[in-house]
Amino acid sequence: MKTKLEKSFEVPQSPSLVWEHLIDPEKVMDCVPGVSIDEKVGENHYKGKVGMKFGPIGANYNADIFYDEVDVENQKIILTGNGVDAKGNGNAEMKMTIDITEIDDGGAKMDAIMDVTVNGKIAQFGSRLITTVSNQLFKQFVGNFSKKLAKAEAEG
Repeated sequence: MKTKLEKSFEVPQSPSLVWEHLIDPEKVMDCVPGVSIDEKVGENHYKGKVGMKFGPIGANYNADIFYDEVDVENQKIILTGNGVDAKGNGNAEMKMTIDITEIDDGGAKMDAIMDVTVNGKIAQFGSRLITTVSNQLFKQFVGNFSKKLAKAEAEG
């Protein structure tokens, strides 16, 4: 089952601070609920875990996360993630493109497009539930990321 999500949000911090955090998995992944980075495997390759709850079913994926493209000049990042459910109940793939632009007040706007494919038990719940859960996770991420950026800005 495939789902496409398009999200945008703005923060008052500079695009350079946002960029610095987005290209560093140690700084950004802990803002995503249920995601942890366990090790750096290669130049732009990380292993981690992704845990989510879809209605009555929880899923825990052993994941590979790749920074496929880090375009400094255009402030664009393309990430992919592939995960296999730890219990063998399916797998998931995600490709996300993030574009950062400066907004009028010196803050930053992030536009994200995510293509998510889920197979196995979770796919039975359909795209509506997956979209609902994704929207909740995105909202939590924005809150967590905004707090982290504000703290980093305050620490200068």
